Amino acid sequence: MECVTMDARAIATVYAINCSDDIGSAEINFLEQQGYQIQLLSTIESLLREINVEEPGCVFVCTKQNEVLIYQLIREFKKRKIPQEIVLIAEHVGIKQAVEVVREGAYTVVELPCSKIILLNTVQETIAKSARKLAKRIELLELTRKFQSLTDDEFEVLEALVKGEGNKQMAHQLDVSSRTIDRRKRALFDKINVDSLADLLLSYIRWSQVDKTVESQ
Repeated sequence: MECVTMDARAIATVYAINCSDDIGSAEINFLEQQGYQIQLLSTIESLLREINVEEPGCVFVCTKQNEVLIYQLIREFKKRKIPQEIVLIAEHVGIKQAVEVVREGAYTVVELPCSKIILLNTVQETIAKSARKLAKRIELLELTRKFQSLTDDEFEVLEALVKGEGNKQMAHQLDVSSRTIDRRKRALFDKINVDSLADLLLSYIRWSQVDKTVESQ
C-alpha cells in the first residue's frame, strides 16, 4: 500500500463528480474527515474547468446507471493528458462492466458498500500514481528545455556523437578545428548537465522518445 502523509493530503485533491446522498456521499465525507481536500462537482464540464493538472489527486465518479458519464470522462482525460486517476464508485457493478471500465482507462472500480480500508487504499494509490506522473512530466519538460537551449553548432556536435563520430571526423565534416569541437562539446555537456558521453546519450534517447505534445503543456 502506498503511504500518503498529511503533507501529501494537503496538496492533493479528491474531485468527486455526481456524488449525492443516494450514492458516494458517505464515502466522500469519510475521506474529508481523514484530512483529504474534497471538491464536489456536478458535471464533466465543471470538473474540466476546475481540475488542477499540476497537483496530484484523483477523481471519484459516482454513478448508479449513467455508464456514459465515466466513458466520456475517460475520453476527455486521455485527450487532455490529465494526470489524475479516475475511480468509478457504483452499486452492483458487474464483472464485465468493471473490466471494461478499467480497460478503457479508469484506475479501478469501487463497488458499494465498501470497507474504509479499501477506500483509503484506493485514494492513496491513485494520488501516489498521479504524483509519479507529474514528477515524470516535470523531468521530461526540463530535459526538453535543456536540449532546446543548444545552439545549432552544439546540436551538430550532438548528432555526430550520437552517430559515434570522433573529434577528428567531426572537425573535418564541420570544417572547424578540433579545439572548436572540444569547446562545443564542453558547452553541450554543461547545458545537458552530464559528465560522461554515456549519460549524454542516455539523456538524448530519453528526450527523443518524449511525446512532443508534452513539450507544449
